[in-house]
Amino acid sequence: MHRRRFLALALGVMVAGGCGDMSAPGTGRAGRLTIVAPVARGRRWDHAARALAAILTGEGMAGAVEVSSAGASGMAALTAFAALRGPFARDGRVFLAGMPMLAGGETADADSVLAASTPLARLAGDWAVLAVSPNSLLRTFEDFAAALRRDPAKLVVGGGTAGGSDHVLYGMIGKCLGVDVRLLDYAGYPTESEAVEALDEGRVAALLGSAGSLLPRIATGRLLPLAVSSGERIDGIDAPTLMEREVRVEYADWCGVLGPRAMTPEDRDEAVALCDRIDASSRWQAVCAANGWHRAYLSGDDFRQWLVTETHRTRAVLNELGVLSASDTNCRGGCAGRH
Repeated sequence: MHRRRFLALALGVMVAGGCGDMSAPGTGRAGRLTIVAPVARGRRWDHAARALAAILTGEGMAGAVEVSSAGASGMAALTAFAALRGPFARDGRVFLAGMPMLAGGETADADSVLAASTPLARLAGDWAVLAVSPNSLLRTFEDFAAALRRDPAKLVVGGGTAGGSDHVLYGMIGKCLGVDVRLLDYAGYPTESEAVEALDEGRVAALLGSAGSLLPRIATGRLLPLAVSSGERIDGIDAPTLMEREVRVEYADWCGVLGPRAMTPEDRDEAVALCDRIDASSRWQAVCAANGWHRAYLSGDDFRQWLVTETHRTRAVLNELGVLSASDTNCRGGCAGRH
């Protein structure tokens, strides 16, 4: 694989707030802030970026906020972002990343997220649900586990794009069930609606997807949930956690904020203080609740250490799934042992 270093940013929305000095140091405020969202417009974390823009200006945390959509450029966008410089309090720039970015760095022969940025905070997470068609012969997670153990190559599971959070979670489930992960048959789809369509048409036997976005289909009986990836049961979804079924996995796609690689300690502290204010915002908490996201706040050095562990865990699963080539198995900046 070749390393791609280009940036394709399509300008999105600018939100302007009230008057006043937003650049005073130590206030957790920014005069002007740019949020780079490396997802297609209208997707889940792009929606989060635009909600953040409205909250930041509406609550006086920033004078003006611009959201730039990096589309599908992913790690290439982060590579270009990493080199940016400038005082955060006056003209700050942050990068909204998640688990797909972490996996992308491992599969694209690129620097890791850790090597290319300054971790600031993890804001929210989105639990996954394992679901089947209501007329499926798999009525419980035990049925699913038995079928997977019996013939892992025969049971096709659908979800998001190959190498993404759903695929990684499936690998974790298979490993915990004692299945040869290399035999798992996974079908990745660009959108969740396409994955649901594949389930409806019988092209996949089960589906892994966002618990929050699939909840309406579950509530109306169009999907039968077998298990959720959260530590505790989810309201509105009558299904056990994987932990309850002795699958020792708690896993979520996540949304976090990164800064440029060369941030000064002072700028990093300002940016983390701003993230603290976002997490404490009742408006942000309402956004999370409305979308079925759970607040998973972790900032500064704690977030960085968690990111080290999560990078290692993701890389290990992708390697076992066969997504990484043999030449990719050596750790690059940021790989470390779990604690």
